[in-house]
Amino acid sequence: MRHTESNLRTLLDTYAHDATGREPVPHLDAIVRRGRRMRRVRRSLNVGVLAVAAVAAVMVTGPDRADQAAVAAPPSSARIQTPPEPPKTLTVALGAEKFTLPLIHTQRFGTTGVRRSVTFTPTSVSTGYKVVCADPRAWVVVRVPLRGSEAGGTSGRCGAGVGGHHDRLSAPAKWLKGRQTIQVWVFPADAPVVKVVEELGRCRPFRKGATCDEQAAGGVLPHPDVLERLSAEVGEQPGEWAIGIYDRPTAADRGHQPS
Repeated sequence: MRHTESNLRTLLDTYAHDATGREPVPHLDAIVRRGRRMRRVRRSLNVGVLAVAAVAAVMVTGPDRADQAAVAAPPSSARIQTPPEPPKTLTVALGAEKFTLPLIHTQRFGTTGVRRSVTFTPTSVSTGYKVVCADPRAWVVVRVPLRGSEAGGTSGRCGAGVGGHHDRLSAPAKWLKGRQTIQVWVFPADAPVVKVVEELGRCRPFRKGATCDEQAAGGVLPHPDVLERLSAEVGEQPGEWAIGIYDRPTAADRGHQPS
């Protein structure tokens, strides 16, 4: 049975004298002090026992699963994907003629859903380009300057690469007068392309009575209002992709090539 300090005092007062009437030894206050010391020692021992038990439990069970995952996880730099690489050459066809253009410029990006500008210096009127993506299902739109109009566009799923090239009829008159810029949009694979095209009234199905499907919507994706609306809905998201620019070697480059 446990007693409070006041209970102990009452008990001790009741039995404060022995049969001869003398006070017991030790005195009441000394007994109380001794009891307080014993309680402090007991609490200290209990804390020590709990601490030892906790250490023993860790030694027996080992680190928890969260610690194990932290140890097993590689550093964040090891998990970063390497951007896809454009091919070193691009083969183009002009009528019956086919020729290969070498890579003259590369740019890499780590996000999708926003417009990107790619600037370079062309060396001929046959400049080509190719976009490659980490996700082959990503949507790609490329807008390039054209002779006699503001711009033309190419669009589709990234697949093995979305690309194109100029020739002497399509290249703008000032194509070789300095640096040129093309605009590129890459959207996630699940971007709501059909929904946006339908809402803007831009879809024109290939077959009469057909609904606006992915093929029909992709054909009108390069329209500025579609690109603006889709960018607003999707927003900027992570996604690796790159573009390669291809062109004929300059006269100086050809002069250094082995015969």
